[in-house]
Amino acid sequence: MKYKHISLAITILITLIIFSMSLTTGSDSGNLSSGFTLFIKDILDVIFVNNQISMESLHIFVRKSAHVFEYFVLGISYYFTAKAYQLSILKISMIGLITAGVDEWIQYFVPDRAARMLDVFIFDFGGFVLGLSFMLLLFNRRIKMNEEQVLYQIAHNEISYKKGYKYLYQNRNHLNFTNKAHFAKLSIQIPGEEGVNKFLRVLFKIPIPLGILRFALLFVKENFGEDINIKEIKKLINSKGIQVKVDAASGEHIVIKTF
Repeated sequence: MKYKHISLAITILITLIIFSMSLTTGSDSGNLSSGFTLFIKDILDVIFVNNQISMESLHIFVRKSAHVFEYFVLGISYYFTAKAYQLSILKISMIGLITAGVDEWIQYFVPDRAARMLDVFIFDFGGFVLGLSFMLLLFNRRIKMNEEQVLYQIAHNEISYKKGYKYLYQNRNHLNFTNKAHFAKLSIQIPGEEGVNKFLRVLFKIPIPLGILRFALLFVKENFGEDINIKEIKKLINSKGIQVKVDAASGEHIVIKTF
């Protein structure tokens, strides 16, 4: 619990620092970046004698790189926050995009600053995606073994208890692109109706967006009966990896999978 609060606090702090940088006037921000640009230009002049890099071009590069760097750091911070709160990659990416939009919107009201959509998507959100992707590549790899395989290797001394725990923990805390299901795959087989079954296979070849199913449920009564509640069904179809099999007494076989 303490780790969750610390992670969230650091992420909020970095976000506030980014916003505070956007609140500085254009002249103050320009003076700060100009000094750093001059420092880099001196280094480049020593390494690359008689280079043709202009101060103006280098200054623009430095300012845009600053946007990328600060959001790169924010993306790294959001990775740890997402792990602590079990947020999906899609959700934290949307938060990062909103943060970039708010940051640029703040600059619209600051003297000598401007809000540009290009900066939002390329430099701000682009830096965020780079930082987040960097952490995902390093620490979000799923071990290609299920729980039974890990326990089998531990029992036969093929891996240590410590490594086995690491594998189990890593898979269980793996960040998914989304934590909710968005599509359903439907399979229906009717005994003695081969022609109908072929038609149904073609009809349901493409997964059904759950948005359509949720919309259809709006017109269904609250309860089907004593044992089936529409609220439970709505909650069930939002979960990933659900598989429901129905074998009717008359022989019909129905399979519903969510992903």
